[in-house]
Amino acid sequence: MHGRARLRNLDIIPYMNHLTGYWSLLYQIPVGLIGLSFMVFVHELGHFLAAKWSGVKVHTFSIGFGKKIVRFKRGDTEYCLSVIPFGGYVAMAGENPDEGGYGNTDEFRMKPIPIRLFIAVAGPAANLIFAVFILFCLYLTGVQEPKRAMIVGHIEKNSAAEKAGVRVGDEIVAFNGKASRDWENFLQVAAMEGGRTGPLVIRRSGVDTTLSITPEMDSRFGIALTGMLGEWEVTVNKLIPGKPAEQIGLKPGDVIATVDGTPIPSSSALVEMINGSKGRALNVGIHRGTGNLQLSITPEYEADSKRYLIGIYPANIVPTQLVKRGVGQSLSASLQKTWFDATLVFRTFGGIFTGQVKLKALSGPIGIVQMIASSMRQSVQKFLEFTAMLNTNLGVLNLLPLAITDGGLVLLLLVEAVRRKPLSLRTQSMINRVGFSFFIALFLFVTFHDILRIPWLLD
Repeated sequence: MHGRARLRNLDIIPYMNHLTGYWSLLYQIPVGLIGLSFMVFVHELGHFLAAKWSGVKVHTFSIGFGKKIVRFKRGDTEYCLSVIPFGGYVAMAGENPDEGGYGNTDEFRMKPIPIRLFIAVAGPAANLIFAVFILFCLYLTGVQEPKRAMIVGHIEKNSAAEKAGVRVGDEIVAFNGKASRDWENFLQVAAMEGGRTGPLVIRRSGVDTTLSITPEMDSRFGIALTGMLGEWEVTVNKLIPGKPAEQIGLKPGDVIATVDGTPIPSSSALVEMINGSKGRALNVGIHRGTGNLQLSITPEYEADSKRYLIGIYPANIVPTQLVKRGVGQSLSASLQKTWFDATLVFRTFGGIFTGQVKLKALSGPIGIVQMIASSMRQSVQKFLEFTAMLNTNLGVLNLLPLAITDGGLVLLLLVEAVRRKPLSLRTQSMINRVGFSFFIALFLFVTFHDILRIPWLLD
């Protein structure tokens, strides 16, 4: 995510058509909401099934909050879809401390503590199990994985990577003592390390060398960045009519491999070579299908951007290959990925408390909806991987011992077990109200920053 956002600075054409972007956003909203609602459905289904299995009466099973727009009743339970899609709930008899009870055996509060704990953790557990299941199916059927090692293709000037001594062509081996599997993994870990110096193992000319790197905070996103990106195939995504690229016969899908015999590892390297030509004709090596071409192109000066351009929208493509795993390997890989995503949640919140991650780096409902739809647009694999990650995040976040979360309820039940009696209804009600106020404030804060990030996401 963060790496994708940074790529806006690497475009050959500096400004995209925002109208197209906003139409894209309008398309993404319903798609993202469907994805978010299904994730919530899985969570609440866990609570619902556990409650039913335990003999607890369920009044309402709702996806969303607020006014009910679709509703029907089966048995004692009303099933509904509500107007605000950012969440959901299962309303059980005797669950709310403000609710009057009759001491019936089908009330939540009348069940033994182990049963109530089981119901409380069933929702987060459902999300975590579903995440493992998605990844297991993906790995079993085959996923596209990078063909190449993690080779540095671009280093921004005055960045953390440049200061650390990283060079284009270096292979990233490990960061902070952990092997780096792919660039997405690496960027996620680095994002949590703002201001903290850590060891970066690189392989240069076949020799492993350890450098010290200090990821630097990016004020726009509230996370730390290294300033380096991977080596990709630079593919022509779109041509600008009437510009040099179209005139010499470049086509969408062409891979720009070399310029004047120099390999092109990223679109940023291409930008630098084109602008550095000062209008001099360049010999461009092209991969087209199974063949290779050599074309001569003369960059054109654009007064608005004050640089030389050839008139293309490039795309940085990671060459991939299909990798299939057996049952055991798929299960192991899915558990490892889920564990990594789960620990990343704790690292994020730990970074917020230590100041290494800014609170505005968190994505709210708008950001999540946009990313769900964006992942779907990329590929089915990316969508399923992101869905698995979101389910993991939802499961872990709900296990945190915070008011109005499932983890908060677990904490209250443990206190009750130690005290051998529950907290007073007044105390429970006060805790819930304070917690609800806090989460409303957090919701408004992250939503505000989601809105501020929309122009960056559209670029």
